[in-house]
Amino acid sequence: MLDPQIEPSHTIRSSWMLRLENLVLLIPAAITLLVHLLAINGYGIHGDELYYLACSDHLDSGYVDQPPLSILLLHIERAAFGDSMLSIRLLPAIAGFFTVLLTGLLARRMGAGLFGQLLAGLCSLVAPVYLAIHHFFSMNAFDPLFWLAAVYLIVRIIDEGKPMLWVWFGLVMGLGLQNKIGIVFLGFGIFVGLLLTKQRRLLFSRWVWVGALLAILLMIPNLIWQATHDWPTLEWIANARTQKMVGLSLPAFLKEQVFLMQPLTVLVWGTGVIVLFLHPSLTRFRSFGWCYLTVLAVFVLQGGKAYYLTPIYPVLFAAGAIAIERWLGPLWKKTVFAAVVLGTGVLTAPLGMPLLPVESFLKYQDIIRLRPSSGEKWVEGKLPSFFANFFGWKDLAATVDTVYRSLPAEDQIKCGVFCQNYMQAGAIDFYGAQMGLPRAIAGHNNYWLWGTRGYSGEVMIVLGSNARDLQMYFGEVTEQGRFRNEYIQPIHNNIPIFVVRKPKQPLAQLWPEVKSYM
Repeated sequence: MLDPQIEPSHTIRSSWMLRLENLVLLIPAAITLLVHLLAINGYGIHGDELYYLACSDHLDSGYVDQPPLSILLLHIERAAFGDSMLSIRLLPAIAGFFTVLLTGLLARRMGAGLFGQLLAGLCSLVAPVYLAIHHFFSMNAFDPLFWLAAVYLIVRIIDEGKPMLWVWFGLVMGLGLQNKIGIVFLGFGIFVGLLLTKQRRLLFSRWVWVGALLAILLMIPNLIWQATHDWPTLEWIANARTQKMVGLSLPAFLKEQVFLMQPLTVLVWGTGVIVLFLHPSLTRFRSFGWCYLTVLAVFVLQGGKAYYLTPIYPVLFAAGAIAIERWLGPLWKKTVFAAVVLGTGVLTAPLGMPLLPVESFLKYQDIIRLRPSSGEKWVEGKLPSFFANFFGWKDLAATVDTVYRSLPAEDQIKCGVFCQNYMQAGAIDFYGAQMGLPRAIAGHNNYWLWGTRGYSGEVMIVLGSNARDLQMYFGEVTEQGRFRNEYIQPIHNNIPIFVVRKPKQPLAQLWPEVKSYM
C-alpha cells in the first residue's frame, strides 16, 4: 500500500514535465519582455503615441479612428505611473510577453510537444511586426492577444465540445472590438472556416447566439457614440481607403507577410497553412486554414494594410510547429532549427524596433536590403515611416515655443496653435504643456471633434500650409520660423510656421471646413 504522503513516481514525473513545459513557454516570452524593457526609450515618442496620449486626456466611449478600450488603459496607466517612457510603454511590453506565451500555449493545446511549443513561441518572438507593435503604445499592441484568445477558445470548443464556451468567445470578441474593429474579420473568417468543414455543427447551438449577443452588448456604448457623432469611423475608413492607403496585389501582400513575420518563419507558418488542410492529425482544425485564406482574401480585396493580417499567424505557427516537430526527429536537428530561427531573428530584430543608433540602422538597412512598406501614399525619407515618426516632435514643440515667445504678451494670451495633423498637435499638447505653450487645435480625426478650444482666431500660430492659402482666411500672414529634421517623415519635415492675424471670419465658422477624417 502506498504511503499517502509519498507521490507515485508517474505523478512526480507528470508534475516535473508540466513544470518543464511551462519553463519552455516562459523562456521566449521572458526574452520578449526583457528586450522591450531594455529598449523602452528607443528613438523617442512616436507621433501616433502622442495622439493616443492626447486621446487619453479626453476619455470618451469612442474616437474617430479607434474604439475606446486601449485609450482607457493608457489613461489608467498614466494615472498610476505618470508620463515616463516606462509608464507609457509598460502595457505594450507586457502584451508582447503574453502574445509569445499564448502562442506556445495554443501550440500545446493543438497537440505540440515541448519542441513544438518552443518553436511556435520563438516564431512570435522574432516576428518584426510583433517587436514593432509591442515597442510603443497603440491599440495594435493588444490586438494579437484578443485574436489569440478567440482562436484558443475555438480550439477548446472543437476539442471539448462545450458549447457554453461560445459565451467566453463572445466576451473576447466584444472586448476585442472595443480595442480594434479589425477583429471582426477574424470572426467572419472563423464563421466561414467552420461552415466549410465538418465542424459546422458547432454553429448550431443557442450558445452561439448568446455569445454574439454579449459581444453586441459590449459594443453598445461605442455604437451610441458613433450614431450621435454621424458615424465618423465609417467616414474615416472610406477616406483612408481612397486617399491614404496603397492597395497591394496578392503577391505583393504575401511578400509583405514574409517580411513582417520574419523571412525564416515562413517555413513554419507556410507549413501550418498546408498541414491544416492535409495532415490527418490536424483535420479537426481545418477551419483555421479556411479562416486564414478568408481573412487574407478580404484584406487584399479591400486594400487593407499588410500588417492587418498579422494577428492571425500564431495559429499557423502552432500548426506548423506541430508538423515540423514530428518531421525533424532527433533532438540535435530540432536544436539546430530552433537556434537558426532565433539567430536569424536576432539579425532581423532591428527591422522591428529601434535597437541600433540611427546612423548604424541606416547602414544596416543598406546591407540587409529589406525595407517594410508603409502601406500609405506618403513619400518616405531616409528611414521607414514607422521609425521616422519617432523623430523630431520635441524639437517641433521647441521651435513653436520660440515663435510663441517672440509674440507680444497681449498676443500670447489669446494665441492658439493650429496644426495640420494629430501628430503635430499631439507634440504641442504633450511637450508644449511642459513649455507653457497653449493647447493645440487641428482638423485631423478626433482633434476636429475637440473643436476650437475657445480660440477666436484673432492671433494664431499655424504649422504647415502656405501663405497663399492662409491669406484666404486671414488679413495678416507672416512666416516666423521653419521646422526641419533629417530623419522625420518628409510630410512632417521642412514645414513653415506662420503667425496669422485679422481673421476674415470667426474661427468657429471656419471650423467645418478644416475637418479631415483620415
